[in-house]
Amino acid sequence: MAPTILIVDDDPTFAALLKDGLESSGYRVALAQDAASGLRFAREQKPDLVILDYYLPGGDGGGAHARLRAAADTRDIPVIVSTGLTEEEFKEKITSDARTFFMRKPVSFTGILSVVRQALGEASAGASFPEPLPLDPPKSARRKVKHHEFKVRVTYADTDKAGIIYYANYFKYLEQGRTELLRSLGVRYRDLEIGRKIFLPAVEARCEYLAPSRYDDLLVIRTWITELGRASVSFCCEVEDTELSGKIVARVHSRHAVVNDLWRPAKVPEDLRGVLAPFIEHK
Repeated sequence: MAPTILIVDDDPTFAALLKDGLESSGYRVALAQDAASGLRFAREQKPDLVILDYYLPGGDGGGAHARLRAAADTRDIPVIVSTGLTEEEFKEKITSDARTFFMRKPVSFTGILSVVRQALGEASAGASFPEPLPLDPPKSARRKVKHHEFKVRVTYADTDKAGIIYYANYFKYLEQGRTELLRSLGVRYRDLEIGRKIFLPAVEARCEYLAPSRYDDLLVIRTWITELGRASVSFCCEVEDTELSGKIVARVHSRHAVVNDLWRPAKVPEDLRGVLAPFIEHK
């Protein structure tokens, strides 16, 4: 019977991509979005492996790892802890052992699979702390990540006295779009900020208003990366109104500096650059 892998991660997009890839590789996969449900599944179902996000709602992954190791019925289950922490920070926060493995995000699916096989004893033992690799999502996802799309319905709260979308709300759509674009590539702002002390403050933003959209219109927010500098990254989103036969009603742009926790300019890390570079579009 194929090994069962439990993924405990509150990022549904990343978890779904990982689940698809692992199932395509012959594994059975279960999902949990918080520490409590993950621990409950581990105790009841005894999976062969747990892939555990370090930052989780309702108790972090570090605490979940400690509870897995403290219980007699789960202490021997191999655990891969996925995190934006460095190897040194990880060792300070997690009591490591021979059945605990470190995986730093962003990481390629090939890299994930290598650690999975090592943890399950399916490959010869290598380093327990592999170097991060550029994200390489399954082919089904790779076709979609040139840009990211999501839909939103215009509410009364989105409109102004004239009954059209308040002009500042378009910047909110770009904020959502760029966050979800990065999430679809396996990169979460939270991991960058908390784990790697990397921040992306906006230094420029502008919007082209092309046509008005109104209450209850269904919008498609399409977002992509326009430029990746040495210490900056730029995004653009188009807002398409399905009620206007797919007309582009706005085009929003933003440029972000890359800084460290001392608010000083920082180079885009090479592993992050490897994730983002293939998905730059100039429109």
